Amino acid sequence: MVSSAVRESRRTELLNILNQAKVKVSSGPSKYKRPTSTAEKRKAKVKVSTTKKKSVKKQCSTLLKKKISVNMKEMKKGRWKSRAQAVAVSYSQTLKAKPACSRHMKRRKSRTTKH
Repeated sequence: MVSSAVRESRRTELLNILNQAKVKVSSGPSKYKRPTSTAEKRKAKVKVSTTKKKSVKKQCSTLLKKKISVNMKEMKKGRWKSRAQAVAVSYSQTLKAKPACSRHMKRRKSRTTKH
């Protein structure tokens, strides 16, 4: 068994170690100073990028153009049978990647007239 004097000395050692750790963590001034005035608050705000966000329609059209160009290259390598198939696959890939594009890529009515 450990005597009470040894137990007390261990306890004081542990308390000293804990106190030293607290002093090390909290010592020194904080690097971040909280802004107090409204002018300081304005300066402290992070500037947002000034570039405009593209509209969904523009994003869809650029994505579709990229898909068409990729699929045309694949068509030349022999993956697709015709240009029409490559374009059709591009449309479906675009809609699968970005479902929000469905409202911007509606099917057009056929231009042929029936007699």
